[in-house]
Amino acid sequence: MILGLDISTTCIGYSLFSEEGKLIELNCVKFNSELSKFERLEEFKKATSYLTKFPIKFIAIEEPLKKFAGKFSSAETISLLNFFNGMISSYLYNTFGIVPIYFNVNTARKLAFPPILKDKAKAKVQESEDGEPKKGKSKEDKASIKYEVWTKVMEMEPLINWRYGQRSRKLLDENFDMADAYVIGIAMLITLHKQQNN
Repeated sequence: MILGLDISTTCIGYSLFSEEGKLIELNCVKFNSELSKFERLEEFKKATSYLTKFPIKFIAIEEPLKKFAGKFSSAETISLLNFFNGMISSYLYNTFGIVPIYFNVNTARKLAFPPILKDKAKAKVQESEDGEPKKGKSKEDKASIKYEVWTKVMEMEPLINWRYGQRSRKLLDENFDMADAYVIGIAMLITLHKQQNN
């Protein structure tokens, strides 16, 4: 089985696939903003402890930011994301005995949904290699890319119960983390398939 993750300090989306490509689980762990990084790690451990019952052979994780992406990142943010990604990666390695494989967000999206990038090019929405809008791009551009990815996942997996605000009935942000985790899992599946055919 393949475990795919999108790790952030506010929410971790995760997907579980069979090696045949069937989605087994798509979920997330959302963190209370008052928790420390170490408390968030403990929350993640508790929420995902059941995954140890599955015969996971591969773990794929979305790379954290490596460089500045306009006004949407800072040295402090990048440092924090990398630190927390390392904490989760270390826990996963110690629990499953598997070295995680890291995917750049754009590489994963190209593998999972090649048409998205063609559509994006037509719309002239540019991203840096870290998947964030290039300097000068608005927050709406970033949101539209995430929404487009979520839409593709929703089309591929119509039986998923997505999360909406109780009062607003608006799509909650954690859905985008789940969609990204799905993309990472699919990217790992496609990579494995290509390796087996070579």
